[in-house]
Amino acid sequence: MALIALDPRFARRVERTWGFVCAGRYGIDHPSINPPAMPAEQWATLGCRRALVTMAGLDTLRDRGRRYVDTLRGSAWGGEEVVLYETDGEGHVHFLNKSRQGHKADKEMDVVVSFMKVRQVGS
Repeated sequence: MALIALDPRFARRVERTWGFVCAGRYGIDHPSINPPAMPAEQWATLGCRRALVTMAGLDTLRDRGRRYVDTLRGSAWGGEEVVLYETDGEGHVHFLNKSRQGHKADKEMDVVVSFMKVRQVGS
């Protein structure tokens, strides 16, 4: 089992959507939407051995994605591998924008597919 986070982003639109989803009970710093807010010992319950986090170099909130990776690496998770992939010169979810799809989007999807194809020990 693995975890893949493609361009994790938290912005005003996400705040509104998240507020609707949870009926206003939790803000965007709740661990359900901002995993680094989770206490370190709870990371041990994450049910995967490997994690891939991708982000775009021009995403204004890419630092939050980096904190996610750093938190995962320093936590009680106990997984085997955390991979951070950053696409330089692109904005958030650039690979979904049909007018901008190209070599960088293809490369990012190749990274995702390669990550998913790695056979897990014991699976």
